[in-house]
Amino acid sequence: CERLYLMGKKEEHLEEAQEALKKYGDVRRVEFVQCDFENLRRTDEVAQQLASSLGRLDALVLNAGLGVGPYGETTDGLDSHMQVNIIAQHHLAMLLLPRLHATPGSRLCLQSSEVHRAGTGDVEFRDLAEINQDLGASEIYARTKLAAVLLAKAFVRRKERGEYGLAPGEAPWVNATHPGAVRTDQNWQMIGSYGKKGELAMKAARPFLKDPIDEGCRPILFAATAPAVVEDPKRYLRASLPVSMHTPLTAARAD
Repeated sequence: CERLYLMGKKEEHLEEAQEALKKYGDVRRVEFVQCDFENLRRTDEVAQQLASSLGRLDALVLNAGLGVGPYGETTDGLDSHMQVNIIAQHHLAMLLLPRLHATPGSRLCLQSSEVHRAGTGDVEFRDLAEINQDLGASEIYARTKLAAVLLAKAFVRRKERGEYGLAPGEAPWVNATHPGAVRTDQNWQMIGSYGKKGELAMKAARPFLKDPIDEGCRPILFAATAPAVVEDPKRYLRASLPVSMHTPLTAARAD
């Protein structure tokens, strides 16, 4: 690619990413953009800047997220998990949608999880009162992952109806992915809810979790780059999919 924009809240995480990416190529093509999704005003500012400066956008990968952790609310008055994992990223996507549509073969990728199936049977996303209901650490995380799947399906439906300036059979191709169990700093967020038990459980599990760069990013990278995705844009990609231009798309639908 000509240029890669990497967004993150914490400057140290952006620096870590820059260092880790050096073994894959020239990081001078990577522009690191600091953005706090817990602040909708700042999210809008960054999105507006990108929308006005980008001539093309081959892929938008919405991967930011709070993990299993305590309930909290942002200064915008929203459940922090829902705002960071869904609402702020949805706003970013909407402002960049014209750039995606103008770029042939572009992709819109949302990071979900198989956890979206856990304890979300009664979730309806009716109103702010429901969104701001503390269901428990695991459930509020699962709720956002369900929202990611539903949002991906909603984008596809609207494209099929010719809304948002989009057209059936044209880019962007939209997918939600499941990364599997990945070793990141997000794992430690559960300590705030489960205390010492959560800490011990995570210490025991972390050696067996996937490396985020070598393995964890593969499903969403496949969704963002593989030509096979164009064959069926409504697919829900599972973590077992390898990143291969020659691998057929054989994932289960998120129905």
